[in-house]
Amino acid sequence: MTTLLGGFLADRLLGFRRAIVMGAAIMSLGYLSLFYSPPATITWSLAVLIVGNGLFKPNVGSLLGLLYEKDDPRRESGFTIFYLGINNGAFVATLIADWIGQTFGYDIAGVGKLISLITFLIGRRWLDGKGYAPHPNLLEVRHLGFINPTGLVLIGGVGVALLTAVLVRHEALAGDLLAVAGLIAFGYLLFETFREEGETRRRLIAMIVLTASSIVFWTAYNQVGTSFILFTERLVDRTTFGITQPASEFLSVNPLFILLMGGPFAALWAWFSKRGWNPSMPIKFVLGHLLIAAAFFSLVLAILASPGKAPWEWLVLFFALYTATEMTLSPVGLAVVTALAPTRLLGLSMGLWLLATSVSFYLAGLAAGIAAVPDSATDAESESIYRTAFTDYGWIGLGGS
Repeated sequence: MTTLLGGFLADRLLGFRRAIVMGAAIMSLGYLSLFYSPPATITWSLAVLIVGNGLFKPNVGSLLGLLYEKDDPRRESGFTIFYLGINNGAFVATLIADWIGQTFGYDIAGVGKLISLITFLIGRRWLDGKGYAPHPNLLEVRHLGFINPTGLVLIGGVGVALLTAVLVRHEALAGDLLAVAGLIAFGYLLFETFREEGETRRRLIAMIVLTASSIVFWTAYNQVGTSFILFTERLVDRTTFGITQPASEFLSVNPLFILLMGGPFAALWAWFSKRGWNPSMPIKFVLGHLLIAAAFFSLVLAILASPGKAPWEWLVLFFALYTATEMTLSPVGLAVVTALAPTRLLGLSMGLWLLATSVSFYLAGLAAGIAAVPDSATDAESESIYRTAFTDYGWIGLGGS
């Protein structure tokens, strides 16, 4: 929900640059307080992190989008490189986080965020004058004689953090507020859409349709953390050279494939663009849905071809398809928002895209119930349940296309 608010504030008041700086600084404070706070106040530190993320996450992608003209064919390649950078960091972090924490202390996360903030500040010269506040004079207005709008945002951020800390402890209430916030944001965006005319209106409608389609995609995609990992634990032969690998270790195949595929995908979109062969964004979304369906159908084949225990090599095929679908849809989705949304609604639109991803996590949890296996189930019964579930997930993926 904070991404909606952060995007809206950047659109209307702060500008993307200021929102990013404020978000990174608040997140750094959150990481440091998470390390130094007593256990009883951890939820407050998490709330500070969430507020900072709301200002930071939607506006980084929005600012990147401003660096390209609306019909610049390099946009998707740029976002693919951006996405590759995010996943490079995530992959390296999983490898060194424990050693870094043991050697330097886990408060190094806050220091790392400060380093990223400094890097951004140094690199502002290459932003081509993009991302400033839409109405700079409004930032100079003093309220109560001494508080400017940036100060008011920070004060409001404290209030949002307090509310967030409460919601962290009340999951059901948080879910209800997420639904309400989503409906309000969607309604507001529809209102703004029909205020527009001609090409701008058509672009906004296309963006809304693709965002809705992404919810279906991410619902299937997010089964990896639930149904897939339990299937791997129960029905996959995970032995290599006499050593049985933990099921969770197979999840590292995905970021590895992202590292391998990110560069080629960026080059592929650029190569297609030069020759006029680049598929439209809707076609890429359809391709993403087809690939996620193929990934889950490959698991159905694994169960049918290998009764009892499927060889782990099937998981490599699954992750090759799974990662290809991610590279086809996720960075392209970010590019879609920045290409189709008008600048005055860019931050809010990016926040709505991120909110759609959050909604899909909730729906994925519901869909995971399809693959629920009773403790008393035999291997044959488990195979039947997973075969049905993975078939259904494949159809869910196809349905979004």
